[in-house]
Amino acid sequence: MHACAPSRPATAVRSDDAAAATAGVRVRPRDLALVLPFVGMPVAILLDGSAVVADGLAPLLGSAAAGEHLLLNLDICVVVLVSMGVWVARGFRAPHGLWPFVLLLLSFSPALLLTSFGPYSASKVMQMMTMMPLLIFGSLLVFDRPARRMAVLWVLAFFGSLVAVLAIAFPDPLFETRDAVVLRGSATITTARAIGYAVVALLCLGVLVRRIRMAALVTAAVLAVPLVLTGSRGPVVALAAAAIALAALRSRGSRLRTALPVAGLGAVLAIALTSSFLPEAVASRFEVLFGGPLDQSSEARVLLSHLALDAVWAHPLGLGWGDFASVVPAGLLAVVPGREHVVYPHNLPLEVAVEGGLAAVAGLLLLTFALIRAVRANAADPSVAAATCLLVFAFVNSLFSSDINGNHLVWVLCAAVLAARPEPTTRPRHAVSSQAPTLVTASR
Repeated sequence: MHACAPSRPATAVRSDDAAAATAGVRVRPRDLALVLPFVGMPVAILLDGSAVVADGLAPLLGSAAAGEHLLLNLDICVVVLVSMGVWVARGFRAPHGLWPFVLLLLSFSPALLLTSFGPYSASKVMQMMTMMPLLIFGSLLVFDRPARRMAVLWVLAFFGSLVAVLAIAFPDPLFETRDAVVLRGSATITTARAIGYAVVALLCLGVLVRRIRMAALVTAAVLAVPLVLTGSRGPVVALAAAAIALAALRSRGSRLRTALPVAGLGAVLAIALTSSFLPEAVASRFEVLFGGPLDQSSEARVLLSHLALDAVWAHPLGLGWGDFASVVPAGLLAVVPGREHVVYPHNLPLEVAVEGGLAAVAGLLLLTFALIRAVRANAADPSVAAATCLLVFAFVNSLFSSDINGNHLVWVLCAAVLAARPEPTTRPRHAVSSQAPTLVTASR
């Protein structure tokens, strides 16, 4: 018999449709190689700081392996080469999704007139106007295909797993005394971010790729343990937000298949956070998430946020890029000697508002609007859903630590979402209009 079912636009990715669509996307070694330098930069910085790679290469390269930023400089060179190569191959055409970033850069420009160009602000502006546009432009060129966006998941899963293993094998002596799992030469949040990206990537792979579902979800659950053992709260909160985003991007008929892995991962996190086996020094850092008192780190972030909000009202045009320290009273914060001016709100939107002014905020809001439109227009593309979940993780992390350049994966993942082109819709021959019902044949 025939049943009439009204057609409606897709607003989310169904699990069955996602699995079918993802099954048709083949990630090749070339895709992995192209996306690696764009999303691998944080890990390059981590490995440079740990000197693990430099120590391993020392017998072969001698003093050449002792460069302070060996892997970072290599990564930057590869980003330049890949970006130029792909752009030349595309006939120097402007990539899809470029204009929101052009407007963002223009909105950041007025604050340059107020910038002091001291040691920190000059370095910050230099990176904002060189490295960040390069990363964004290259990402728009490279991440324009579903296979490339799916390749990001595999690369981040590998790098995060590698960092987790290295953090256990080469722990930082300072944090080892507190029973925290932190890679040598890094901070808690940098190690936790790398592991957290892997957990989010594996969760997306477990939901989207049926053939590796169990292996990906089990690995994600295993990696959640060293993530908690870092003692860093921001990535744990960001992981919860990314998991909620993944569930929200599913259609009603398939949310159960997504909710089960998300709930399972949530249970693992809850058990790890409340387990009696969790070292006391690490467990105490998570008490604030359950209504406990603020520790020194949390108090400092709250204080910086209040100072930033006051400065936004007092200086609507902005303080100038890198000049937030001008409104922070001397001696208020414990800083490394010689780095007194390296002060920022530890919150990306607040940093843009206080240093870039209302013009920069307007540019950020336009970018946000463009992202929402892109996610809605590509609701049927599982790779865009995955990139959006990673972006949520990156953005929530940016609310707690690092500055506008240190959170560069926020901009790279924004580019990954905006680079997606909506699939052209085709109308059935028998459809009179988009509002007309379609016939679905059902057997008795």
